Amino acid sequence: MKHVFGVLTILGLTTAPALAHHAARHKAHHHARHSLHSAEPSQAQGFTANASFYGGGPRRYEPNARTANGEIFNMWDMTAAHRTLPMGTRLRLTYAGRSVVVRINDRGPAAWTGRSLDMSRGAATELGLLQRGTGQVRVEVLGKS
Repeated sequence: MKHVFGVLTILGLTTAPALAHHAARHKAHHHARHSLHSAEPSQAQGFTANASFYGGGPRRYEPNARTANGEIFNMWDMTAAHRTLPMGTRLRLTYAGRSVVVRINDRGPAAWTGRSLDMSRGAATELGLLQRGTGQVRVEVLGKS
């Protein structure tokens, strides 16, 4: 048993600096890629996002499921989730000639999904993205609500 703890200790001590270095590089890379998000949102800004929708699964059956800002989740509200945009930021999403205005009230999607925006089921329905599930949407930052 002592041997296992010794190996785990040595492993932890040797990998910690490498993980710290990786985290610092990832943060710098992430900041460079998403520097427009730190700019003043009142300026008309735009970018393209690989988007999906959420509003089914476990949250559909949990009547008091909460978003990251504490609101009760409603899949039919015009809301969206983004990893870095400030809560309350209003966005105009355009897909296939249709547009809708949403408000950021949640965090997500997970980085490993390859998507940068999750919209509510209601917003996806308005945009015509419900059947496809994911798509490239044009995002225009309108400001904070």
